[in-house]
Amino acid sequence: MYFGDQIDAKTALELGMINRIVPLAELRQASLNYAKRLSLISPEALFATKRAVNWVADAAGFRTALHAGLDVVGPLYATTTEAGARFREIARSEGVPAAVRWRSAQFQGSRGSG
Repeated sequence: MYFGDQIDAKTALELGMINRIVPLAELRQASLNYAKRLSLISPEALFATKRAVNWVADAAGFRTALHAGLDVVGPLYATTTEAGARFREIARSEGVPAAVRWRSAQFQGSRGSG
C-alpha cells in the first residue's frame, strides 16, 4: 500500500485476489461463459449468498476496518499540494506513467547519507 506497486496476474492469483488467469484472446469467451453460468442461478440464491458473504465480512470487522482506513487515507486525497497538482496535470496531459516518472525524479539524489 505504501508504494502503490502494481502486481502481475500470477502474484494476484497466488495471493487469492483472483481465481484464474485467462489469456487475452480468450477473455471475451471466458467472460461470456461465466456470465451464462451465473445467469442460471436464481436471483434469490444470489441475493442470499451475497448477503451471507457481507454478513460474515461485517462480523469479522471488515466494514469497520475499511471505513477506518478510508478515514485515514481520504483526507490525503482531498489535500491540494503544488506537487500533487503538478502530478495530476502531467497525468492528464501525458498519462499516469509519465506522472509517476516525474514524481520519481523528484526523489533522485534526495537519499540521506547514512
